[in-house]
Amino acid sequence: MASASTGIAGASPPMARLWDRGEVIGAAVLALAGIAWFGWAQENPPASWTPYLVAGQVISAVLLIALVMVLVVRRLTTTGSAMADPRVRRRYWGTVAVEVALIVGGNLLLAAVGHQAYDAAWTLFVVGVHFVPLGKVFHARALARAGVAVAVAAVAAAGLGLATDLAPSAAAGACGGVVFIGYAGWVLGRGRRPVRKADARTTAPGTAHR
Repeated sequence: MASASTGIAGASPPMARLWDRGEVIGAAVLALAGIAWFGWAQENPPASWTPYLVAGQVISAVLLIALVMVLVVRRLTTTGSAMADPRVRRRYWGTVAVEVALIVGGNLLLAAVGHQAYDAAWTLFVVGVHFVPLGKVFHARALARAGVAVAVAAVAAAGLGLATDLAPSAAAGACGGVVFIGYAGWVLGRGRRPVRKADARTTAPGTAHR
C-alpha cells in the first residue's frame, strides 16, 4: 500500500496536446498558397502532370481544413499571438511591403523585356526569400528553411525554362506547391507535442515548438 501511495504521489501531471497557434496560422497560409501555386502550375504544364497538380490542390485543401480545425478548437493551441507585439507587427508589415514591391517591380520589368513567362519563377523566388526574415521575426527556423527551399526551387524553375521546353510556371508552381504542403503537413504532424497542463497556461506564443 505504501509503495502504491508513493507511486500515485510521484506521478507526473496529466499532459495536454498543444500546437503553437502562430505556427499553425502560418502553416494554414502556406496550405492556402499551395492551392494557388498548384493552380498556377496548370497554366501550361506537360499533360502528364495535370492529375498530380490537381492532387496537390486537393492535399493542400485537406491540410488547410485540418489546420483551421485545430485553430477553431482553441484548447488545442497555445494562447496569444506574436503579432500582439508592435515591433513584430512593424517588422512583419515592412517585410511584406518589400515583398510586394519586389514582385510587382520584377514582373513589370519582365513584361517590359518580353519575358512574362518567368513571372511565376520570380514571384516564387521573392516569396521564398521573404520567409527568411519572417522566420527570424517569429523565431521559426523551419519557416526560414522552407523559404530557402522555395527560393532554390524558383531558380531551378527559371533554369529549366531556359534550358528546356518546360514552362517556368509549371515548374515553379509544382515545386512551390510541394514545399508549401510539405511545411503545412510538417506543422500539422510534428508540430503537435505533449505539454504539461500546468505549463500550457504560461507557454509564450511562438515557443511551444521550433
